[in-house]
Amino acid sequence: MFIISLAIVTLLAATGCSSPEKPVITPNPTTIATPAPETVATPLPASTASTVPGPVDTLPPGWDLTVTVEKGGMYTRTIIARFDGGKGLMYASRMDVRVTFPDGTVKTDSIVKPKMGDTIEILGSTGTDRVEVLMLMASGDTYRIIDQQMPYRNKG
Repeated sequence: MFIISLAIVTLLAATGCSSPEKPVITPNPTTIATPAPETVATPLPASTASTVPGPVDTLPPGWDLTVTVEKGGMYTRTIIARFDGGKGLMYASRMDVRVTFPDGTVKTDSIVKPKMGDTIEILGSTGTDRVEVLMLMASGDTYRIIDQQMPYRNKG
């Protein structure tokens, strides 16, 4: 029996069961506040819209439209854009008129689903304004169909 007891004790000692193993201490996780990255706004240079007309777009075949842009009278500042229609009438979703003043400020007005004879009136400046007419078509594409300068005529 002594041999069996000795064998058991030897096996226990060899497997590490004779003494309790020290528990592994796991440290509690610590939360360290990470400051948010600081973003510094880069100032953009002040920009103004150009008063120089650019190229105009050509509407797709069969989508022709006509818009007339004129002053309300010989000595008035009112700029009138009149939608005259055309073959593309049913494809016209919106007409935007944008007037850019000599100082770069812009005034815009729109008509949704314009009909023949619809007008937009915008009070222009006493200088030469840039007038743009943009058409949003049913396809989702926008076409600049007019881009011209409109001078004010002084009474003199």
